[in-house]
Amino acid sequence: MIYRSLAAFCMLSFYIIFFAKIIILRKKGIFNNKHNTDKIRDIILKAVIVIVSFAEAISIILGRSYLPIMGKVIGVYLGIVSVFLIFSSFTGLRNSKRGKPATKGIYSYSRNPAFLAFDLLFIGMALMYCNVFVIVLTLLAVVFFHVRILKEEKEFKKIYGEEYEEYKNRTSRYYGFGKQNFKKVICELYLILIVWCILYFITLVCYAGIFLSWIWIWILIGVCAFIRFMMLKRDIDGVSKHKIPMPVRIIYYTLYGIALISFIFIECNVFAAMNAHPSENLEYVIVLGAGVNGTTPSIPLVKRIEEGYIYMSENPDTILIASGGQGFNESISEAECIKRELVKMGISEDRILLEDKSTSTIENLRFSMDIIKDSDANVGIITNSFHEYRAGIIAKHEGYTNAHSVPAKTLFPVGIHYMLREYFGVVRLLMELICS
Repeated sequence: MIYRSLAAFCMLSFYIIFFAKIIILRKKGIFNNKHNTDKIRDIILKAVIVIVSFAEAISIILGRSYLPIMGKVIGVYLGIVSVFLIFSSFTGLRNSKRGKPATKGIYSYSRNPAFLAFDLLFIGMALMYCNVFVIVLTLLAVVFFHVRILKEEKEFKKIYGEEYEEYKNRTSRYYGFGKQNFKKVICELYLILIVWCILYFITLVCYAGIFLSWIWIWILIGVCAFIRFMMLKRDIDGVSKHKIPMPVRIIYYTLYGIALISFIFIECNVFAAMNAHPSENLEYVIVLGAGVNGTTPSIPLVKRIEEGYIYMSENPDTILIASGGQGFNESISEAECIKRELVKMGISEDRILLEDKSTSTIENLRFSMDIIKDSDANVGIITNSFHEYRAGIIAKHEGYTNAHSVPAKTLFPVGIHYMLREYFGVVRLLMELICS
């Protein structure tokens, strides 16, 4: 229901701004069609907008989609950006001089922000409520808008001459700084990253609350991206007067390269562990504890318990170790919570062993080994999938020679945050292991 409401909000906001823009600009004499002699093209444009919008409105009402939740989240993002773009195109036109092409504000990043806004709105809604009919209409609309833009560019060149040609050279048709080079592409990517950080931070607050651990990292990334964007933009515009000394550049790019390579390496391993196929007939599986709200398991723990139930049901000879002590605001230990939930699901108590003293993943695995008493035993580790790689490193350090990943589901879109956070967790763990 929340996605349906967000989709409806984006479409409603978009068209309120769009029609208000037309009315206000016409009253001021800024918006008119005196240069356009192709009335049929205008009629087709309006028909395309009406048909696609109607089809997407019906899809929102029916609420059917064949894409996973990430499709809906990205669709919401595109919808929000489209609203921002249509509003920015309105203010850009309003502040432009009469009889002159708009080149300031959003028009310094896109020559056609209004058409880009329509594209993003239609694509966003198609992602949220994906069906063949809407996809086909959306693709046709995007193609038609592009053809319309190409024809308008020819008309504007005749009307504004060299002034428009100069504007074309420094500003891209849809997004960017005109003729591309490496520096401009990087600058444009930083701007996208800034927008992503803002939208994703809001998403995390809505899904998990402002007190989610490490949520501030997205603010930090956004700020760093903004600083870098401004530095590159000033350089592109020829405003920057002072060049960074070469030694500083060498140090910066060396550290940046090391960080990037390590990030890619660790995240690839995290992703591989997330998608590991559990081995069958393991002697033991350890369900690592997570938060308990009174006596109720938290959502991450629920997913671990569900994976434990699935594995125990499919492998009747496996013994499960429920691992986790009792933390602050927890009425029972995490191990006891795991056991209770599994018994409710139908797993026999005789197949569940308790380890209820641990307070960390290291202690989970260390104290569980005290129960297993065999470092060569085939043991599966059940934890949320983003955490499997780090748990595997710890297991190896604690003496497990045959540890296997049994990944529980990671919920998206919050899972993206957990995957990023895991990089820092792994780096910290490796440093602690090296120093110990």
